[in-house]
Amino acid sequence: MRSGLKQIFLRNFSVFAFMAFISFLIVQGQIESTTIPPQSELTSYSNIDRTLSISQKKAVARSRNSAVRILSIDEENGTLAVSSGTYFKFKDTHYVLTTSHGVLGGCETVQIEADGELHQCISVLKRDERDDYVIMSVEHVFGRKPINFPRDFTSGREWGKALSILNKLIYTGYPNSMGPATVEGTVMAYTSDEYINMFSYAWSGSSGSGVFNREGKLVGYVMALDVGQTEFGVQVLENVLLVVPAYKVDFSVLYK
Repeated sequence: MRSGLKQIFLRNFSVFAFMAFISFLIVQGQIESTTIPPQSELTSYSNIDRTLSISQKKAVARSRNSAVRILSIDEENGTLAVSSGTYFKFKDTHYVLTTSHGVLGGCETVQIEADGELHQCISVLKRDERDDYVIMSVEHVFGRKPINFPRDFTSGREWGKALSILNKLIYTGYPNSMGPATVEGTVMAYTSDEYINMFSYAWSGSSGSGVFNREGKLVGYVMALDVGQTEFGVQVLENVLLVVPAYKVDFSVLYK
């Protein structure tokens, strides 16, 4: 008799314990679903849409981790220019590629900012006014992961795909001093000046942002917003970007 009662007790207890465990999981799930993640998790560079493919996630991560903000001051009148740049590495030296119009003088006028920390420009290796770019060697930028030259740059036959119409591209920069902000776009056209027209969005401060393809290769950099004739006269087209292909940049200065 006692043995039968004991078995009934144990069976009922097991059912009770199982139901209690299920209830705990349900409650825990509800708590987690209503809990706002900490700020550090939301702003983490790894907080990327999980529905993206592995290669797309890698491309976004590479874009975000190599983006820096360029601060340059005109010492004569105190004017401050704010733009974006791409942090990269060749052998044991670190560099930044950005636009020329965002650098108002030599290295002494430039600071490279990442997550609130300022880093020094060491030397300006190349300035090209026509294609509007500067290559500068810089200090190691903490909190950023440089892309590698030339491995992480578009090359050879990859250009055919990179410049194909409606090919998806992304860039990370500091539009209106906000960011780093990652923006998606598509190739609209390839101009007679050998620039890419990208349908996307940019604002003051986006100039110099590195543009990447879905494989995480650097395609070029944002030079400017396009301008066009409208019924209201000549206006800036905020959703048409001029992107300079990376093959127009003279990287031979890195070997000297």
